[in-house]
Amino acid sequence: MGNLSGPYRRVAVVGLDLAAFAASYWLAFQLRFDFNAPAWVWPAFWRTIWVVLALRGAAFSYLGAYQGLWRYASLSDLWTLAKAMAASQVVVIAATLFLQHADFPRSVLIIDPVLALILVGSMRLGIRLTREQRWKEDAQDLPRLLIFGAGDLGESIVRDMQRRKRPTHRIVGFVDDDRAKWHMRIHGVPILGGRQVLPRLIAAHGVDEVVVALNHSRGGVIRELMELCKHHGDGHIQFKTVPTIEENLRGESGRHRGLRKVELSDLLQRKPVHTDLEAVRHILAGKSVLVTGAGGSIGSELCRQIQRFKPAKLILLENHNTALFYIDRELSAARAPAVHVPVAGDVGDETTLENLFLLHKPQLVFHAAAHKHVPLMESNPQEAVKNNTLNTHLLAEMSVKHGVERFLYISTDKAVRPANVMGASKRLGEMVIRALSETSATKFMSVRFGNVLGSSGSAINIFKEQIAAGGPLTVTHPDVTRYFMTTQEAVHLILQACALGGGGEIFVLNMGESVKVVDVARSLILLSGLEPERDIKISFTGLRPGEKLFEEIFREKDVRKDTGHPDIFSAVPEEADLALMRGTIRELDELCSRPDPAPLLAAMKKLVPFYKADGTAGQSR
Repeated sequence: MGNLSGPYRRVAVVGLDLAAFAASYWLAFQLRFDFNAPAWVWPAFWRTIWVVLALRGAAFSYLGAYQGLWRYASLSDLWTLAKAMAASQVVVIAATLFLQHADFPRSVLIIDPVLALILVGSMRLGIRLTREQRWKEDAQDLPRLLIFGAGDLGESIVRDMQRRKRPTHRIVGFVDDDRAKWHMRIHGVPILGGRQVLPRLIAAHGVDEVVVALNHSRGGVIRELMELCKHHGDGHIQFKTVPTIEENLRGESGRHRGLRKVELSDLLQRKPVHTDLEAVRHILAGKSVLVTGAGGSIGSELCRQIQRFKPAKLILLENHNTALFYIDRELSAARAPAVHVPVAGDVGDETTLENLFLLHKPQLVFHAAAHKHVPLMESNPQEAVKNNTLNTHLLAEMSVKHGVERFLYISTDKAVRPANVMGASKRLGEMVIRALSETSATKFMSVRFGNVLGSSGSAINIFKEQIAAGGPLTVTHPDVTRYFMTTQEAVHLILQACALGGGGEIFVLNMGESVKVVDVARSLILLSGLEPERDIKISFTGLRPGEKLFEEIFREKDVRKDTGHPDIFSAVPEEADLALMRGTIRELDELCSRPDPAPLLAAMKKLVPFYKADGTAGQSR
């Protein structure tokens, strides 16, 4: 029946069931009389068999016994068959007793349904077993797979694979640290032991892939398993994982709905980020929303997530034409429900901003446009201040003028005790926002967070390029640490912070534990199927100008306020925010026009007292 289309397959299934019902009814008569039925019995058989077939067929159809596929037959299907058999048998008993004389062999009415259920159930089970056997034979020469985690997620992997028409892997077995599960089976797949047997299983079975099927806290486990197995399987073991059940339920699995390679984000041991979707939907739905820097890592992800909440209009402002082209193309291909408008222009162009606000009337502004690369800004302080501070002031003033409801400024953890021009310029941007929040109806707020995995120009991307080139990986210092989070996590929390803000807050995202950059480098080498120091060297180049040994989320004397969200805090800086109003802004603008950056740097140190441009900030805890 595998080659029959839907309607013809159902007709064939019904036909086979009717044949099974007829055979079981005939066999019930034979068993009642030890296969020596007298002649007087057969007229009763022929008068009632049509009633039995009609009633059974109707009950099976009504109760959904023909909606399942035989090759996926399960206990739930067997339960459906039993219910249909019981329901039909009640009517069969009533009908046959009404039509027959008192000498009708009533024991047939007990024997028949049992035989019928066995026959129809066996046919379905036989088809499934035949398919599973054929599946195992077809999988002999396919990549061999071990699953770490014999829980719900691991079971779902096996179930999904066994349901496919053609196998993609040969499943060797499960590995699980729970000793109570050892030597048991899930869908016929054995549980072979705990993690300590993993290297031996890889060698004995020629395993090609290990899938880590854990719902929580899998980052540390994956790292340990990779270290455990790095000398086995000729160094070519691929580690994979799947979206957790929670991610699938929240719709966060994206394009990764099946097995995927382990990524760096899987190793960070970050707990799931929770978002109050209703609160975010309340501020975004039906609104006109502007995102600056819409083609960047954060800006483009903001656009992707904002459009899910059905704003009336999404305006994408970006001065990099290629980046704007790609995010516009992506949103168009996704058939986003919101109207999105790509605007090619600079956030520092007053005419562009005036026309944009008059034409599109944004009600919410997410300001993601910025210069973010620390070493480049050390060499170009005028550009850092122009973009990160002066343009922020221009955009904020324009937002006040045109009655924007909420303005969220995306800042950085480098604004805490800044040791570089980029951090100081972002701190000045925060001060602009705080000053305007005290004098306008617009709700201004800032959000600080650390490094975003895989963002353009990030250390992660540089490491990947260096691995592809055969190394070495260059790390500035063996003790340098950074906070990391994924772009999706960061934007989830940015949107949540925007919904929480009442105006004037500096929100700080919970970045989890800081991670040594050299550990990140080693993890990337392992993820590439290589061994650190043996296949790829790591070299230390020394801290660059303006670079801290570690980043900070808070200073010791900062006042921290609870926001009611476990992953979002509110920081009140120890020093009072200076009112960076028009006079100060004009002075910074004039200093940015000079060729010598020294006067500008001196002014920045006065405005940001904790700014230490000599690179000593953050060198020790």
